[in-house]
Amino acid sequence: FAVIALLALARSTIIMVYLGITHFHEVNPISVPLSYYAFVEGGEQMFFSAAVALAVGTLAVLAGLARSGVRMAGRPTVLLAVWALCLVLAAVFPADDAPRIETFAGWVHQFAGAGILALLSFAGVAAAVRLAEKPEWAPVVSTVRTLSIAAAVLAAAYVASRLDDIVPGIFGPVDVGGILQRMVLGFHVAVVAALAVQLVRVSWPAVWR
Repeated sequence: FAVIALLALARSTIIMVYLGITHFHEVNPISVPLSYYAFVEGGEQMFFSAAVALAVGTLAVLAGLARSGVRMAGRPTVLLAVWALCLVLAAVFPADDAPRIETFAGWVHQFAGAGILALLSFAGVAAAVRLAEKPEWAPVVSTVRTLSIAAAVLAAAYVASRLDDIVPGIFGPVDVGGILQRMVLGFHVAVVAALAVQLVRVSWPAVWR
């Protein structure tokens, strides 16, 4: 499960970096959300693939944690599973390529995006509490908690930056929503990766035996 998770995370990250570099001039990474890669030529399938890979990696980590003996039932499992579902929904239902939301798909994308921004931070904090119960997971507890809180702070900053849609120019001439969103997701990936790496460390001795 840990190897599957790391491979899936690597695939998702490589695709998003590739999209960011290849379509830099079409999708400004400072101001434009990630979901707009779906509107560039060849970007829709790659964006979907990246989102699904990240969801698969998250669910693989969740399964691996459960099999390794971490008490994940309840809030951590629900939050991580719903977060993975939001990733898939955001990829299946594209955003509206318009200033305002005009379609059902656009609304689904909007709510799924809100779930993506918020849920993993809560899941990480909840998981850190459960991980602290196991001595072998102690090295990663503070990392998971810190990354989750940092992601929550950045998500709040992103939400605040969207006030510019209501009051234009409130945060100055530069829209930084795109880069804030990317930073939030970067911290989310780091949370899942930290769990996957520690899962390798914890489970490898048992596999070796």
